[in-house]
Amino acid sequence: MTDSSPAVPATRPPLGCAALLMEVLRGELRERELPFTHQREAIARLLFESQRNYSADEVAAELRERGERLGKATIYRTLALLVELGLATEHDFDEGFKRYQVQLGAARHDHLICTECGRVFPFDHPDVDRALAAVAEDAGFAPITRHIKLFGTCNECT
Repeated sequence: MTDSSPAVPATRPPLGCAALLMEVLRGELRERELPFTHQREAIARLLFESQRNYSADEVAAELRERGERLGKATIYRTLALLVELGLATEHDFDEGFKRYQVQLGAARHDHLICTECGRVFPFDHPDVDRALAAVAEDAGFAPITRHIKLFGTCNECT
């Protein structure tokens, strides 16, 4: 039912970013005295090598295609851990499940969501950035993150 393909060609994190994030993950797990398992590595690598929003089911399906067999509980626990560590973000697009995405740089999560087909289109627009920066400045507010969800109908469904 849902296709979370972006409206623009899929983008990947900067070259070397996935490897750097894997090292950060290893360090964070070491600090917490948690093991760096093959399962955690496979899930994290999938997220770190893409900027796509994945549901837990999509993570399982993608990893199955790569020859990995992971239980749903392991996937959910690992995704929650990545969010807790600040390496991934969790999104709720009112689909009845959460989606997860690698966290790169300042947390900005702006999406257009089609209420007909369920597709999710990430967007980035400098005018939105400027307007929100002005609103925050006028209010004497120091934003840490933002999450914009615009619901409507995509051009394929209108």
